[in-house]
Amino acid sequence: MLLQRDQRQQNTQRIDPKIILANSILQLSAVELSQSIESELMENPALESMDDATCAGDCIDPTVCPYCMQRLQEKSVANSADDPPDLGDQDTLDFENSFTGLACDGEEDLDPVGNLGSEVTLREHLTGLLRSSMPDEDHPLGLYLINNLNDRGWLGDSIQSIALDLNVSEAEVVRVLRVLQSFDPPGIGARDLQECLLIQLTHVLDNAPLEEARRLALLARLMVANHFDLVPLHRYPRIAKLMSISIEDVKSTLEYIGSNLNPYPANQFRPPWSNASSGVKSSVRPDVVIRRTQYGYEVDVVGSELAALNINPLYRHLYNGIKAGTEQHPAEYRKHVLEYVERAELFIRTLKMRRQSLRQITRCIVDCQTGFLETGSRQFIRPLTRTHVARLLSIHESTVSRATANKFVQLPNQEVVSYNIFFNASLSVKDAIETMIQEENPAKPLSDQKIVELLAAKGIPVARRTVVKYRTNMKILSSARRRR
Repeated sequence: MLLQRDQRQQNTQRIDPKIILANSILQLSAVELSQSIESELMENPALESMDDATCAGDCIDPTVCPYCMQRLQEKSVANSADDPPDLGDQDTLDFENSFTGLACDGEEDLDPVGNLGSEVTLREHLTGLLRSSMPDEDHPLGLYLINNLNDRGWLGDSIQSIALDLNVSEAEVVRVLRVLQSFDPPGIGARDLQECLLIQLTHVLDNAPLEEARRLALLARLMVANHFDLVPLHRYPRIAKLMSISIEDVKSTLEYIGSNLNPYPANQFRPPWSNASSGVKSSVRPDVVIRRTQYGYEVDVVGSELAALNINPLYRHLYNGIKAGTEQHPAEYRKHVLEYVERAELFIRTLKMRRQSLRQITRCIVDCQTGFLETGSRQFIRPLTRTHVARLLSIHESTVSRATANKFVQLPNQEVVSYNIFFNASLSVKDAIETMIQEENPAKPLSDQKIVELLAAKGIPVARRTVVKYRTNMKILSSARRRR
């Protein structure tokens, strides 16, 4: 077989690492963004927070600045070293020193700040439940599992790995893990997303008082347990056929999963004395805040203060010198400076792009959903899609999807809602139908066709079968059965 070299020219497409970083930062929530910034500050020596930068010595009030205060103390010590000490009367000095020593001892015992109890962490909370729920011989294995939980609240290692580390059987690890998974918050100790959701659904079924809530929870558990691989693909007809339910039931079940379950159970933890409920809603933290002012609506992106970053002055000076050719350093040293400074610049620029994109998209939503923001009533939500927002802003639809996915916004009435509420056209139609039926004359209830005409007069064109479907989903009787 003859071997020969062949030179060819070929065009290939590769994704720019800058685009990958921008997309990953854009889809982060406020909590995840804070963690990402902290991680980058630890890994990149050229990046620093403005809070860590030393002052120039020109503070208005030096007594509140640690750097200026340190300079004043050093100056005071230097001045006192030049003056001869005034010892005074020795007996008086001994008498005062005896009381000074007593005062110092008392201050250590009566420190009001040092004696304050710290907030209970999730590990401390789980450890307390562990000691009261398991026998002593299971405590070492249980503590190992608790310390193995990651930031999401999931188990970090596999059962096999933990069994090998502790020299115990896999069945023993599973038995203790099942007890840990029964602790609060629901979903803690799960090994993957599917198990996390199943644990939470089991908890919901044990505590759901309403029949409708139990029905949706049962459908959700069957869907997650048997058809979890089809859920992220949005194969609604396929799921409906396999489960022998309607497509509307599939969509309702998926909405129930998205609004009632949390893939990050560790975020649901609150101290036992907290007045807020321990549900998923209480752990939601807004990513964007919409405020009403005298000039209109103001959009504030949460986490902007976390992005107060800059380049370390020493690294900036070395970088400029290397670029200008005035700094002579070894090749590895120059590579280190150039790499970290350019990485820090890209990170800061990406954070600014994320803040700008979120503010721009939210501002467009505010302009489109003014009626909902003014009244707070969902019947005033206009039909809106992410594609429409993307066209208005002349950006790609995927940018809008990444910017609004898994994010929450605080409305002017202090209610925190998901961005999905602005893009769910059926909410406004359902609320409008419910309001019409509540305000109708009981002796002459509105027919489905009359509701269609009233909705069309409000600028909401829907078909009669759509009204029947929404009315049935809301458990509202027909006009003939509502007549009194």
